[in-house]
Amino acid sequence: MERLMTVKDAAVFFNVSEMTIRRWTNSGALKCYRVGGKHERRFKAQDLQAYLEKLSSPVLTAEKSVPLGQHNLFVPDGTHLTHLSMNISEALDIGSAYLREGLEREETVLLVVGTGNIDKLLSRLQSSGVDVGRAKSQGRLHISHGADDPPTMAAVISQTITNAKGRFRLFGDMTWVKEKKWQLKATRQLEEMGNTFPIIPGRLFLCQYPLAAFSGEELMMVAETHKYTLYKDAVQESPYFASN
Repeated sequence: MERLMTVKDAAVFFNVSEMTIRRWTNSGALKCYRVGGKHERRFKAQDLQAYLEKLSSPVLTAEKSVPLGQHNLFVPDGTHLTHLSMNISEALDIGSAYLREGLEREETVLLVVGTGNIDKLLSRLQSSGVDVGRAKSQGRLHISHGADDPPTMAAVISQTITNAKGRFRLFGDMTWVKEKKWQLKATRQLEEMGNTFPIIPGRLFLCQYPLAAFSGEELMMVAETHKYTLYKDAVQESPYFASN
């Protein structure tokens, strides 16, 4: 008789959290079987392989990638990417899911967000099942409201990476640069500094830019300084990206 795999087995297979496996099955995306009096989830190996192939693409393969936490999206490990959000609801959905995924995977997470959106984002994160206070007290969730200049902000990121135990994940709600009244040149400098951090497994950087809050010139800078772009639930390589 074929051995059925557990939720823990499936999480190891995909390199995701057990909570992610449960979300995939709840949505019907990943086929599972219910067994025993407690109706526990079980999986066939061929079903896991089929779903892995569905998630994979020539560029983004689940074997060398990590989940963003939303819409079964994966990106290469070590990626510096941007999310171009259409509205505040989408921005909060992606941001909170990305943060939750990192915290569920016991990563060290740095959230850079302005005072205008922090309460909304933390509330959405809390309502998704994350104990925000506990994550902060355990040193897994760090929050910054941004800095006055690119070198100082880069130093904050670098210090958090240095102190991180295990994987590191950064989420930047980039409207904070508007609160700090940064000019385009300064924002570009920070993003280019982001590309100087070693692109190695265990680090993930996501910078979110609401389309309504930034000019065409600013968004062109975003496309030039991020190798991957998340837009309308799809991740694509930017044809404008130019590494330093």
